[in-house]
Amino acid sequence: MEFSSVIRDKTFFSNSLIEEYYKGKKLKPFHTYSPDLDGIAEAIKRKSSFSQQKRDNLVRDLYRQYKEADIDLDNSSLVKNNIDELKNPNTYTITTGQQIHLGLGPIYVIYKIFDVIALSNQLKRKFNDKNFVPVFWMATEDHDLEEIATVSYFGKQTKWNTEQSGAVGRMNTDGVAEMYQFLMDTYQISDVQKDFLQRTAQIYRQSSNLAIAFRKLLHEYLGHTGLIILDADSKELKSSFTSVMVDELKHKNSQALIETSQLLESAGFKNQLRVKSCNLFLLRKNDRIRINDIKDFTNKTPEDFTKEEYPNLSPNAALRPLYQEWILPNIGVVLGSSELNYWFQLKGLFDTYDMPLPSMMLRTSGILIHSKFREKYFNNHLVDWFNDETTIALNHEQELANIKNSHQKNIESIKSSIQVYDEAISDTFKDLNLVNKWSKLLDKLSDIEKIIEIKWSQKIENSSELKKVLKMKRSYFNPSQIQERTDHLGMHARLFSLKSDVINDNFGLESNSKVLIIFY
Repeated sequence: MEFSSVIRDKTFFSNSLIEEYYKGKKLKPFHTYSPDLDGIAEAIKRKSSFSQQKRDNLVRDLYRQYKEADIDLDNSSLVKNNIDELKNPNTYTITTGQQIHLGLGPIYVIYKIFDVIALSNQLKRKFNDKNFVPVFWMATEDHDLEEIATVSYFGKQTKWNTEQSGAVGRMNTDGVAEMYQFLMDTYQISDVQKDFLQRTAQIYRQSSNLAIAFRKLLHEYLGHTGLIILDADSKELKSSFTSVMVDELKHKNSQALIETSQLLESAGFKNQLRVKSCNLFLLRKNDRIRINDIKDFTNKTPEDFTKEEYPNLSPNAALRPLYQEWILPNIGVVLGSSELNYWFQLKGLFDTYDMPLPSMMLRTSGILIHSKFREKYFNNHLVDWFNDETTIALNHEQELANIKNSHQKNIESIKSSIQVYDEAISDTFKDLNLVNKWSKLLDKLSDIEKIIEIKWSQKIENSSELKKVLKMKRSYFNPSQIQERTDHLGMHARLFSLKSDVINDNFGLESNSKVLIIFY
């Protein structure tokens, strides 16, 4: 594979929130640390007091989780070493997470994972008296089955049909292996793609639930990197979070969330999260019940109810980040743009518990392009592919570009002549006002420009060579169908073969400012 990059703010992967976070000042009240080495150094200092008891509990539960998934950590020495390192007060985590999509999900999931792997390795070199381990947080308690149950191969959707409901991690895997067999039988695929589908089908067939299957598949491909995979739907881990659960049942935290959300909105940014009076769900078999008021469930006090039910109390999106920072010695998180948005809403909640938000880093974005197209279409000026279709097409056809430029100059000349003539008329006839007349004429000119633009699009579409150019644009640089969100990771399983030095060189620190263009 060959890596190139373009500046993010020249692409559709950027937005005002990202630009403000990295370059502005408006969002400073909504995070604790800067997303750079200075911010990470501060985060390390603050997290150095993380409880040894929590470290021991975390290590003990991680061993349980891997054993439950029948993963022999003696055969995965780097994962085992990283888990053991978590007992060390000088070891910190870099975390990312995602819903447990079938077969690992869209491409961007692996970009997130590469970021935490690279960051961990890069920080070891920067702070050589400390240790850093990458963690993937499986969102097993999420209930959005629609989001995880569909895979996209060759632009076509295939869905796992099940009648199950509730927390997705607890769902059984019946029918998933058959879906992957269907993909193998339906499409002509490469040996690498076929191997991924076969392994995926086998793992889901042998796993009792989606959480175990996801862990086994991710470990199968990335266990050699030392990536720790965490399922926070754990009695042991939740036991340390019960005081916050009690507060939630007493509606103590909603006001802090509301106030921060209002401040964020006043600063000109949308709220990604809808604040609830209570940010807990109650998990039951095949159900995930929103708790609005504890009185709807029991006459017990919040303390007694929590003591009895805490293994089945599940933090929602507003509370999950606090839970994460509560149980991990975490100093950095890798987030997508929407996630970054809603973490800003949580500053007041974290302040309530005198906890810092970790250093928040935007995940890497990338576009994968088959190398056979590089020489003809992508040798120079990759950023130009983020322009509109007409501009891109004309960049590849100079004669048409010259003609279109000439037409545009003629239109501009007409507009300029109208302005000059209007000024001359006004000087000669002081009582004559032609504003409305000129406005109607300019409107007509605008209509003509729109008609001509349509004709240009048609002319371009009728060119066999330019059709190929537009196909490249629509396949790889389409803002309405972004590849990393639509293509399933299994379509690009070659990514799993990236060497550690390549991951370290292209992901992690500084990657927020660029978009990768990967030729394979």
